[in-house]
Amino acid sequence: MSLRGARTLPQTLSRVLESIDVAAAARSRTPCLVLTVGLPGSGKSTFSRRLAAELGAVVLESDALRRLLFCTPSHSAEESRRLFAAIHEAARILLSRGISVIIDATSLKDSDRRPVYALAAETGSFLQVLHFSAPEEVIRRRLQRREAGGSGDSSSAGYEVYLRLAATMEPPVRVDWRIDTSDEEASRAALEGVVAACRQAAGSRTWWGGGVLEQATE
Repeated sequence: MSLRGARTLPQTLSRVLESIDVAAAARSRTPCLVLTVGLPGSGKSTFSRRLAAELGAVVLESDALRRLLFCTPSHSAEESRRLFAAIHEAARILLSRGISVIIDATSLKDSDRRPVYALAAETGSFLQVLHFSAPEEVIRRRLQRREAGGSGDSSSAGYEVYLRLAATMEPPVRVDWRIDTSDEEASRAALEGVVAACRQAAGSRTWWGGGVLEQATE
């Protein structure tokens, strides 16, 4: 594992916060915390980007941040521990400032999801758990395009990784939305539903104009 100049959580967290563009982010009394659950190729990142644009939310994409923080990602347990410690702390800081957050990650095990549930309770955020799926043949084609460099995704996971992870996935007990991304109409309806639910929870909102997001010192 090679970390890009960061050896501690504060240093890693600083790199994550520096990578975030909050210029178009919205603030609300009750921000929304969205957690994605789903295997590689299930459409999480595409949906997350669309949702972020509708909500004025910040996406914390685990694949992109892993590549930012680690020169040669190994996907080891220690590497993932450092990555998600920084992601969860960055989310806490954003949520405490009233900024909605989408944690875009596979979240395949209950142990991956529990810290996010606790984070929502700690910050008083409106939690939405989105479980993504698609027929295996659709996912296989998507991952083949990804491996050929035609998808624009940050993830490097291929079909073999998909099969390996599928065998170990723990289905979430809590699911607010089940989204089959092979069905464009159903995906659009789910997007509208998540946006409506988050806006209802948020109440009145004010848009703000960026600036530098500083790490909390408390």
